Amino acid sequence: MSSPVPPPRARLTTLPNMLGLVRIGATPVVVALVLLPFPGGGLIAWAVFAVASATDWFDGRIARARGQVTPLGIFMDLTADKVLVAGTLIAMVEIGLLPTWIVATLLIRELVVQGMRQLAASANVVIPARVLGKYKAFGTNLAVGVLLLASDAQTGGPLSTLGFTGTIEAAGFWMAVGATVLSVISGLTYLRGSLPLLMGRGD
Repeated sequence: MSSPVPPPRARLTTLPNMLGLVRIGATPVVVALVLLPFPGGGLIAWAVFAVASATDWFDGRIARARGQVTPLGIFMDLTADKVLVAGTLIAMVEIGLLPTWIVATLLIRELVVQGMRQLAASANVVIPARVLGKYKAFGTNLAVGVLLLASDAQTGGPLSTLGFTGTIEAAGFWMAVGATVLSVISGLTYLRGSLPLLMGRGD
């Protein structure tokens, strides 16, 4: 009888984990570019955010293809994107690009879902990402990207010459509103599915 294959060792230096570190490392860069505006800074922030966000699409696929799925990798995959988006959203409140209620709703939803996932993990139950949650994440990232372009237009960057500053900002705002609605609905869906666990039932 063949011996069981040992699970892969967790190493921070694998490519998927390094991509997660790229997203975390990009966060203070984007935040600084938002909070210390200068002509062209918003466009640079958008480029950094777009590249960092794109790595979220690759790291899980690379980890599965290379057999490098580890608890550390799962933690990095779940955490790095949230750190990048949360930091950027908070910076946008500071400069008036987003109202507090939108950012507070998005962050509170993430905290509630994360708490449910931790409870589920303690009971050896995995709560997978759901379709609405994926749409919410995509919508939030898209809204943040558009608002970074609006920031560039507001600060005299290259996009200010197009004359669509108000239109870009309005588009980003309503995208954020849509992402917030999806956030609330998907959060309630997670909560409903976790009720047996929350009520102490094993089913």
